[in-house]
Amino acid sequence: MADDLGYGDLSCYNSASSIHTPNLDLLVAEGMMFTDFHSNGSICSPTRAALMTGKYQQRTGVEGVITAKTHRDVGLSLSEITIAEEFKRQNYNCGMFGKWHLGYSKKHNPILQGFDTFEGFVSGNIDYHAHIDQEGYLDWWKGTEIHNVKGYTTDLITENGVKYITENNPKKTGKPFFLYLAHEAPHYPYQKRIDKILREVGIRGGTSVNKDSIRSIYKEMVEVMDEGIGKIIQTLKETGQYNNTVLIFLSDNGSSKYGSNGGLRGFKGGL
Repeated sequence: MADDLGYGDLSCYNSASSIHTPNLDLLVAEGMMFTDFHSNGSICSPTRAALMTGKYQQRTGVEGVITAKTHRDVGLSLSEITIAEEFKRQNYNCGMFGKWHLGYSKKHNPILQGFDTFEGFVSGNIDYHAHIDQEGYLDWWKGTEIHNVKGYTTDLITENGVKYITENNPKKTGKPFFLYLAHEAPHYPYQKRIDKILREVGIRGGTSVNKDSIRSIYKEMVEVMDEGIGKIIQTLKETGQYNNTVLIFLSDNGSSKYGSNGGLRGFKGGL
């Protein structure tokens, strides 16, 4: 799942796009392309609540964004049956890497919602290099504990995904797997692989970037994500699982003003 990716941001949906996504284009060429897909919400948390539960977000109690500032003690109820919990009932191993955004506290952690393995962040967005959220909290977890590591968020998500596929090859484990890779890209803060850290622990904000450079940064952020998806595809092939795996790629909602929603009206946050 991409974060704030627009309908027109991928070259397979928009031939005029300056963003090159050869690996996602390959999935389209070898699979099915959806041209009338509807996200459950126009912002992050509701869409994820719907994806995890298969229910309208209003029925889960997650109707709006779970913000870093005022919602640090709320989240998706443990009474909800998640897709991971249902897969567990069918004897799947379940892993998640990347953005959760369905509760900040340990009591709402993905590990308690059916996932055997989780590494990533629980807020809406983090500094891609320092892994600090908008309110100045360090936000990189391994399981139910804060455990920061070095690396660019997009690459870390890919690396964890590759490792998970390799270690959970059904030929070794005897069990199928469900893997949820929730990318941060291309959500702000807009940062390339080589860019500087924008946020510090204990300090709110810190996302300012020269507006004239955002579109070029945005382009690289999407292309790095596509590069990582290529590595996921290659790992599935190397482990003999490519033809036995369903791959689904989607965005949580439309893009910001810095992306392209193709011929669709408006931006993220608008219906």
